[in-house]
Amino acid sequence: MNRIAAYVVAAVAAGLLVSPIAAPVTASAAGPDSVATALARLDQLNNQLDQANASLDAANRKLSQDQVAEAALDHEISALARVQYQQPSLVVQLLGAGSLSQVLGDISSQQLIATKERRLLLQTRALRRQDQVAYQQAAASDAAAKSARDAAKALADQAQAEAAAAVRARALAIAQAAMPATWSGAGPYPNHFSYGYCTWYVANRRYVPWFGNAIDWWPNARPYGYAEGQAPRVGAIMVTRESGYGHVAYVEAVNGDGSWTVSEMNFTGWNQVDRRTIYPGQVPLVGFIY
Repeated sequence: MNRIAAYVVAAVAAGLLVSPIAAPVTASAAGPDSVATALARLDQLNNQLDQANASLDAANRKLSQDQVAEAALDHEISALARVQYQQPSLVVQLLGAGSLSQVLGDISSQQLIATKERRLLLQTRALRRQDQVAYQQAAASDAAAKSARDAAKALADQAQAEAAAAVRARALAIAQAAMPATWSGAGPYPNHFSYGYCTWYVANRRYVPWFGNAIDWWPNARPYGYAEGQAPRVGAIMVTRESGYGHVAYVEAVNGDGSWTVSEMNFTGWNQVDRRTIYPGQVPLVGFIY
């Protein structure tokens, strides 16, 4: 059966970070517990990165708002300076005013307005400097969170590859332990099928000159002169529709109760060999190749 069993193997060592944002340590061997731990840790890192991005965006918007306010105050001060420049001289004001106290009052009011606006401008510039520092800190936090998340992802990829290799090694060991005594692992026939699949296994037990997925064996065997039928025989190739690619198995025995026993690969898992006894109507049988 040309299908790979799904391996859910994504793992990094527990405790990737020693603080909310810190450099990850080297990954160790990945096991079932560390898979869950790694996925939970990666979720935390992704959440940290989302929060850092939000803080950076807020700091950037606050900085932009303060820059707009500062520009508006600059414009007001420039306008005031032009008005003051255009005001008549003190002598002219004295001649045109009703009293000296009126002139002094006008001058005092202008000075108070100018002083107040300059104070506001200084406060706004000081606030902008604070916002600039906050923005830089948020940007640094965002960069650190992204770096930590990327490093954790790299460790997860590495651990995934290591875990997959370990799973394949265990599967091979199980397969070797479960192989029928009459089969040593490599048959005497040319085998052009992919290693670890049902087609590869059966092609080691029987000479199979044709090509194709398991479901293709039924029509592809006939042009090579192989007989076919619906009755199991020892040494026959069973063809079924047990997957989208079909499945093939080797008939080891035919039993007195009408059942038959097959050996097969990649039914319980990739590169795993098992035996099962099948009764008529139990599987979506295509037929037997003799």
